[in-house]
Amino acid sequence: MADDKPDIQRRSLLADVAPAAALAVAAAGAAQAQPADPGYVVPGVRLAFTAWVTISAMKTIGDIPVGQGRVIPITGGAFEGPRLKGKVMPGGADWQTVRADGVTELQAHYGLETDDGAIIQVWNSVIARPEAPGVTGGAPGRFLRSTIRLQAPKGPHDWLNKSVFIGTLNAPADARAPVTIRCFEVI
Repeated sequence: MADDKPDIQRRSLLADVAPAAALAVAAAGAAQAQPADPGYVVPGVRLAFTAWVTISAMKTIGDIPVGQGRVIPITGGAFEGPRLKGKVMPGGADWQTVRADGVTELQAHYGLETDDGAIIQVWNSVIARPEAPGVTGGAPGRFLRSTIRLQAPKGPHDWLNKSVFIGTLNAPADARAPVTIRCFEVI
């Protein structure tokens, strides 16, 4: 059954957070807690790209064995980072499960097409949960963090196949698209 409410529902789900600041604070705190063991490594992160994703209205699937199902079609957008840029390909989707405990699990699968014509496949697994004021750096909002798997063809973007990526999602006041995804390479 289609839900006629425009992407306002998606925007409220993807409340604004301070992604880069939260990751930097976490890394700094972990570095301070690093034990004297010289083999202990605290990973850092660097921005791989930011994607501004356009979507269409959420469709409700209904009751599924582990909660409530819904899907949000991905209609396009753009992405840009220090080493690549291009467009978000239409045709992907964000499959969601709203669990009984209030946590939403998102499984998005879509494609990126770089300016040089490479097609990169994206699998983005997200956990979204409510947060109290101050936990995410401001007003009450949602914790939105993800693990991202990328698959690129051999060539200039092959580095994407050889790294680990994490991400954040939010819905800032940005005219480019209702959803902003920041993808960070773990270093």
